[in-house]
Amino acid sequence: MSIVVLVKQVPDMNAVRVDASSGTARVSGKAMNSFDAFAVQHALKLKEKLGGDVIAVTAGPAAAKDALTRALAMGADRGIHIEMDDQAARDSLDMASNFAAAITPLDPKVVCLGQQSDDLESGQVGPQLAELLDMPHVSSVMAVDVDGDTVCLQRDTEGGYQQVRAPLPVVVISGSSTDEPIYPSIKGMMAAKRKPVERVAATPSEGGSRLTWSEPKAPQREAEGIVIQGESATDAAKHLVAWLREHKLVAS
Repeated sequence: MSIVVLVKQVPDMNAVRVDASSGTARVSGKAMNSFDAFAVQHALKLKEKLGGDVIAVTAGPAAAKDALTRALAMGADRGIHIEMDDQAARDSLDMASNFAAAITPLDPKVVCLGQQSDDLESGQVGPQLAELLDMPHVSSVMAVDVDGDTVCLQRDTEGGYQQVRAPLPVVVISGSSTDEPIYPSIKGMMAAKRKPVERVAATPSEGGSRLTWSEPKAPQREAEGIVIQGESATDAAKHLVAWLREHKLVAS
């Protein structure tokens, strides 16, 4: 039995800075997508119940292998790297098609992936992949369990928690986890280097015919303020009240 989990390498969201002059984002560092880390946990939990192997799959340039290595260090058995240098230029359906092509030969009983990526946040790859694989999907999953030939899933909804039972095969889209986060140990990182990783070529990109976008920029601040300096608290308060009355923001 195969359990597939998708992982993505993203910039470190805690290291993003905005250039004040241009409004563009400066990214640095790298990390596994936060929702994908929960997906790995759910895949490993299902392996305990169902048996089989957990296969981690990623797509991107050479640096994307870091996320794959982390998944292997967390406990995945082997990995698949879909090599592409134009990942940012591809739309979600293009990415889902590449994942479907790599996953279909594995005949997985469960496919796990994160609800969305920390960088693009489209949230579309999961449902699109499920459609391409002709599998049902359950989103916003917080906890997983198994009962016979069905998986028991706890979803996080606006109205509270929802319990869902789904037959195999199924696509599990993880929103978070009720379990404690798994942090790779040094032993796990060393073991990850010995686990097999298969490299496959990506299909030609079709994203240019369906999608265009501009570079995101932070909006300029238009608010203005008045700073009162060299005044006592009493005099500063009088200035404030006078200004509020002048602009008819308080009654005279």
